[in-house]
Order: sequence, then structure tokens, then C-alpha cells
Amino acid sequence: MEVKIFSMKGCPHCDNLKNQLNESDIDFVEVDIDENEKLYDAFSKKVGNDLLPAVLIDKTAFLPDKSFNTIDEAVKQIKTHLQVL
Repeated sequence: MEVKIFSMKGCPHCDNLKNQLNESDIDFVEVDIDENEKLYDAFSKKVGNDLLPAVLIDKTAFLPDKSFNTIDEAVKQIKTHLQVL
């Protein structure tokens, strides 16, 4: 399963999530929203959320203020989804 992290430069929450995933040996593809604006606009419109960091694993989206409230919760949900606890 491919893990995509929608993020932007200078976002401390994005950096925190990426650091925790790296520490957990979870591979991911970073999608910088400034460099991939059209892709992110389509994604955020489809999921009804434009907050960052947003995570897409196959067809499952993990979104701030909807799926998780903290980065620790996001990492736990990603691990559970990937079954790498």
C-alpha cells in the first residue's frame, strides 16, 4: 500500500508527521501541495477538507479534525491501517 502525505513547506504538523513515520520505518510519498496544486485541489474537494497534513492510503483518507486531532493519533491510525503496530 502506498502512503501519500499531502504537506507543505514550513508546516510544523506536516514535519512532525513525516518525522514520526520515518522513526516508525513507514515509507511514504510526500506530495507538496505548492508543487502539486491541481492534484491537491481535486483531493481536498473530494474529501471535503483542506487541512494539512492529509494522508491517503490507497482509497482511505486520514484527515485533520475528521480522522485525527493530533499527529500521534494520525500515526496510530496509519499504523493500524497498515497493520504495523
